[in-house]
Amino acid sequence: RVLKDANVLPNDIIDVSSFMDACVDVDLMDQCGRDLAGRFESAKPTKILTIATTGLVIAIPMAKYLQVPLVYARKQRSVVMADTFDANYNSKTIGEDQQLLVSQDHIDEDERVLIVDDFLSSGSSQEALLRIISEAGAEAVGVGVLLEKVYEAGRVSLSGFGVPVESVVRIASVQDGVIQLLEEDGYDKM
Repeated sequence: RVLKDANVLPNDIIDVSSFMDACVDVDLMDQCGRDLAGRFESAKPTKILTIATTGLVIAIPMAKYLQVPLVYARKQRSVVMADTFDANYNSKTIGEDQQLLVSQDHIDEDERVLIVDDFLSSGSSQEALLRIISEAGAEAVGVGVLLEKVYEAGRVSLSGFGVPVESVVRIASVQDGVIQLLEEDGYDKM
């Protein structure tokens, strides 16, 4: 589906809004969520942490299949958020630093937390979530993403955290507006 419907924008930003952002193919996200959840069953997560709103498309079905609660980090403080864990990261899509906030009421120190997101590029947003988990005193058990830009340093930047990283689709390169997948025989519907 990436090869068929995704578009490459300036700065090698991959537009997947036709099936997993502005318009969500719920059956596809459910299939991807089931696949990715299966890869983390043995890690026995007790909670999923993602970023609002783009991470929710894959995090919701994963939470359903893993039968665990889902918490999402906000980019702006809500009136219902009193004490928060927070971390900054640089967003390539927006082109500036962003802050992530999670209510302290939503992550306990005895939790085994799985990070789930739509893309892994530089790894900065996932690293921010790992810092939030650490600040909460909880344990990170992995990072699961729909799409990984292998040609960026995301996986390498997360390697120091000692958690497994799994992705449904691995993008090898984006050149002249053409997306090349690392594993063409990977997830056949994505």
